[in-house]
Amino acid sequence: MAARAITRRYDAYARKFGITATQFSLLGVIVASGPQTVSELAEARGFERTTLTRNLDRLEKMGLIQSRPAEQGNGRICSLTEAGDAVVEQLLPYWRKAQAEVREELGADAFDTTLSTLKRLAAI
Repeated sequence: MAARAITRRYDAYARKFGITATQFSLLGVIVASGPQTVSELAEARGFERTTLTRNLDRLEKMGLIQSRPAEQGNGRICSLTEAGDAVVEQLLPYWRKAQAEVREELGADAFDTTLSTLKRLAAI
């Protein structure tokens, strides 16, 4: 329930740009790490490949990412388009605002402790 409540807050801001918080998170991973294969993205975000592929296909259809065949195997490498870069740049202040709202509601110490705990759980 807590995860859904947080996601709804971020989705409310992302929706103004025609994407979901999950899709914005994917764009952010590509920005931070550069072009990646679907497998690398799945591992970085902890997504099931079908969920990830569905979101990447939607982002590509919207013109926010582009993909090309991987040099080896039958995978694809995803990168942001100029439109994707623009959406990230425009949405990032709202994303930070949502995070600041959650931080304020929880209190800075509780927020930092929660993030730390979630990162440790994700690493298990």
